Order: sequence, then structure tokens, then C-alpha cells
Amino acid sequence: MVFHAIGMWLLAAAIPLWIYRWYVFSKLDARERKIFKRIVKRRHENAYAFALQMFGYLIALAAAVILLVMGLRYIKQGSLEFGAYRDVMRNRLYSGVEPIDQALDAYHYDQMLPIAIITTCALLSVAFTLVATALRDVSLMSRLNRKLDGMKQRQEALN
Repeated sequence: MVFHAIGMWLLAAAIPLWIYRWYVFSKLDARERKIFKRIVKRRHENAYAFALQMFGYLIALAAAVILLVMGLRYIKQGSLEFGAYRDVMRNRLYSGVEPIDQALDAYHYDQMLPIAIITTCALLSVAFTLVATALRDVSLMSRLNRKLDGMKQRQEALN
């Protein structure tokens, strides 16, 4: 449940960050946009590759934790059972809107535990990638503006 809440908060934070990113990008002139796109393309990791890499790490971490918990359960009870996510997690994250809550029940809480863990890892990967990419782009655009302003001031001082 904690990871669902983190994922939802990250998704909520991504919305204003991307709006601000598009606002800052719209303030750039054509030359600055071209420079920004070239820098992102050449120097920074592709966002899709980053998301897939993060998803892989989260799946590996979740698999290690599941194996540990199942191993301890087998030692204690002598059985390995995979139930629905609903049986494992008693607390749930609900929005209060009936259609959304029914969809959450059907597509997440009623799923088998491994499937629910995979969807949680996917949510976290996508949400963190959206936030990290927006922050990276805003930071890069502000540094680009500072460098170009410094170059303009030096150019004016020489003239």
C-alpha cells in the first residue's frame, strides 16, 4: 500500500512539473530549442530505457523479497500458497469515486500476488520516470538559459 501511495503522489507531482516544463520550453526561442534537443539526445539517457531499467530493478527487488518471505513461510508452515493480492493486503488505497475504485479492485486487488507486484512496479517506474525526466529537463533548460545569457553579455561587452 505504501508503494501505491508513493506512485500516486509521484504521478500527481508529475502533472505540474510537466506543465512547468512545457511552459519553460515554450519560452525558448528556436535556436535554444534546437540546442536543448541536441543536448538531451546526445548526453542524457533515453527516458524509455531509464524506465525499463528501473522496472527491471524493482522486479528483481520484489522477486528477492517474495522469495525470502515464501522461504520463511515454507520453513514455518510447510506450504507455499499464492493467493490474491486482496488476501495479503488488508489496507487499500481508494479514491472515493465508485468507478475508479471498482477498476482498482478488478485490475489490481483481485489479481494474483505476482501480477499485482508487477503492476505496482510498473506504476512506480512510470511515475518516477515522469518526475525525473521533467526535473532533468527543467534543470537543463535553466542552465542553458544561464549559459546563453552569459554568452550574450560577453558578446555585448566585446562590442
